[in-house]
Amino acid sequence: MNILITGAASGIGNALMNECINHNHFVIGIDINKIENDRCLTFKCDITNEESLKNILNELKSKEIKLDAIVNIAGVHLMASLVETDPLKMKKLLDINLFGTMLVNRVLYECLAEKGKIVILSSEVASYDPLPFNGLYNISKTALEAYAQALRQELNLFDQKVISIRPGSIETPLSKGSITGTEELVNNTKLYKKQSKHFLHLVTKFMGRPLQPSKLAKKMYKIINKKHPKYIYTIHPSIGLVLLNILPKKIQCAIIKMLLNK
Repeated sequence: MNILITGAASGIGNALMNECINHNHFVIGIDINKIENDRCLTFKCDITNEESLKNILNELKSKEIKLDAIVNIAGVHLMASLVETDPLKMKKLLDINLFGTMLVNRVLYECLAEKGKIVILSSEVASYDPLPFNGLYNISKTALEAYAQALRQELNLFDQKVISIRPGSIETPLSKGSITGTEELVNNTKLYKKQSKHFLHLVTKFMGRPLQPSKLAKKMYKIINKKHPKYIYTIHPSIGLVLLNILPKKIQCAIIKMLLNK
């Protein structure tokens, strides 16, 4: 198979790239940072830049490469207050997590094989009610799920699959960033000094024990290879978040308020 992976320089994308290469598939890796791997075709590219993506498209077409799967993994995280955050930071996160994914699929669809698949790495939080200070990331992933379903409806007309994968906590720079991001929030916020300190403790509890990227990559590889995959896969969910989201929104808010204002 020919498999294109965004966010391939580190974390989940890098682990999946190596998993696919080890199974003798041809991999095209895309990342804004340099990808250290000489066993695949790599591009240094900002996925929010249409011209850069068109250059990749033209090179794939010149090599007559048809993609059996486009795997969208590239993304960023930000812990911040919705009423304090720099609007440019808010826009950047949405540009990468949502619009960047949409742009990759829009531009590179021309190279997708007749029975090709598009895989979208979302997050377990996409189906849950947001927690405070994680709202912007949650908004981006919930919107990404809506996009995936809309794209699924369109491509299903041609028997092409769109698969959403919702992982829980994974041992990557992104997940570690949720801890350091909360620490930065504690230092920078003017409105939520006390609450953000309590939230830092809460985040470590809700995250649970992270799954190694290599283990997630093996699961993702099996999903990509399925002839009849499910539309949505949730992998390694947080039990704490699952239990919290069983409760009505009013009770969730009361619990979080009690924990953060104590």
